[in-house]
Amino acid sequence: MQKQITLIRHAAIADEWGGRYIGHRDVPLSDAGIAHTQQLAQGLTASDNLPIERVWCSPAQRARQTAHPLSQCLGCSVIIDTRLHEIDFGQWEGLTFEQILLKDPDHVDQWAAFADSFCFPGGEALTLFHQRVAAVAAAIHAEDCRHLAIVSHGGVLRSLICILLRWPLQDHLKFMLKRGGYATLRLEAEQAVLTGLHNYDV
Repeated sequence: MQKQITLIRHAAIADEWGGRYIGHRDVPLSDAGIAHTQQLAQGLTASDNLPIERVWCSPAQRARQTAHPLSQCLGCSVIIDTRLHEIDFGQWEGLTFEQILLKDPDHVDQWAAFADSFCFPGGEALTLFHQRVAAVAAAIHAEDCRHLAIVSHGGVLRSLICILLRWPLQDHLKFMLKRGGYATLRLEAEQAVLTGLHNYDV
C-alpha cells in the first residue's frame, strides 16, 4: 500500500528562547506560533492531497499546541507518542552554542564528530536517541492508514527523514526544516521518496 507521510515541526516559540538548545524543556508556542498553527492546519486540510487520517504527536507542549488545530480541522484525536520527544540536551538545555562551547568544548568536539559514544552531559545518548527514532520509522512502515501526520521537533524529524530515505544519519544537517514547516514523503513497501519540503518565515 502506498502511504503519504507529513512530518510537521512545531511552530515558533518565544524569542527569548531563540538560538538556545531546547529539548525536553517544556516551553509553549509564541503568539506568532499559535497563529501560524491555524494557517498550517487550514492549508494541510484544504489541499488536494490524500486527506490526513491520523496524527501522532510529541508530548511536548509546543508540539501539542501545533497539533491541536490540525486535529480539530480533521475531527480526529491526537495520539501522543513519547518516542517523538526532542532529544534531551541535559545540562545544555536553555544554553546558546557559544555558552556550551565555552563551558564544555571537549563534549562539543565529540558531538561534532558524531561519536557513537557521545551523550549530552546529564542528558540523552545519541545511540539511544537514534534507536527511538528508528523505532518510530518502523512504526510508520507498520501503520495501516494511507496518510499519517506527525508533529515533532527538528532533531527527531530530520533524523527520521534520513532513516526513511536510507541516508546516513550525519546528513540530517544538510537540509533545513524550520519551526512551523513540514516535509512530505511517499512510502511504498520499504521505499520512501521525499516529495516536498516547506519552510515558512514566521
